[in-house]
Amino acid sequence: MNAVLVTVFAIALLMFSSTVFRDIGLTMAINPDALMIVVGGTIVAVFLGFPFKRLKEASYDIIETFRPKRTRQEMAKEMLEIARMYRRSDIRALERRMKVMEDDFLKIGVNLLISHQTNDEIRAVMERAMALRVMHYNYSQNVLKTVSRLTPSFGLAGTVISLVKMFGNLQSLETIAPHMAVAMMSTFYGVIISNLFMLPLCAKLEERALQSEALMHSTIEGIEAVNNLDHPLSIEERINGFCVTGEMSPAAMSST
Repeated sequence: MNAVLVTVFAIALLMFSSTVFRDIGLTMAINPDALMIVVGGTIVAVFLGFPFKRLKEASYDIIETFRPKRTRQEMAKEMLEIARMYRRSDIRALERRMKVMEDDFLKIGVNLLISHQTNDEIRAVMERAMALRVMHYNYSQNVLKTVSRLTPSFGLAGTVISLVKMFGNLQSLETIAPHMAVAMMSTFYGVIISNLFMLPLCAKLEERALQSEALMHSTIEGIEAVNNLDHPLSIEERINGFCVTGEMSPAAMSST
């Protein structure tokens, strides 16, 4: 299935690039002046609109979307081990396990188990942590949405600026052609950056946020079940009762 998707992607990319660059060539398609207007203007606007820390975190979130995400099966397997340790009251083993956990959200839950918190306290703390993570993803999406709106605007601005320069230099065709190239390519760059890069990345980040939220809901359910000393296998079944697509099944929703 992956080979089919890669093949479809390669064919679509070839069709797109061959259509865009046919009869143009890379020398005409790459216009430094137009690129500086769009990219430079967008960078200045983004730095004015967002603190550097937010831009840095958004960059990390974008990179994270291209890494393999943690699957529900992996989380259920780890929750199974935690449940067995907790039923044996092996707190030291839980502490050692918590130190090597890669999932910070699950680490919060295990720490609450070790602290012997009630289910209400566990749910309250973990739901607050989940809300902060979801808000963090929303902030990163806002950065990408802002960039996707800015690039076409600066592309249009580049077109207007180039047309003004062109009308000020109507002496010969040689003076008009460079300004016309910048006018056309700046709009092209703005549309391409927005629709081919920023909006798809925003959709990718939104999907990762939904998957992460669903997995965190499952983690809360699992930690509560561990705290109730439910059987490890029943905990595993309860976690896997959440739909893989990122939404909760009706049975799981009724149990919450």
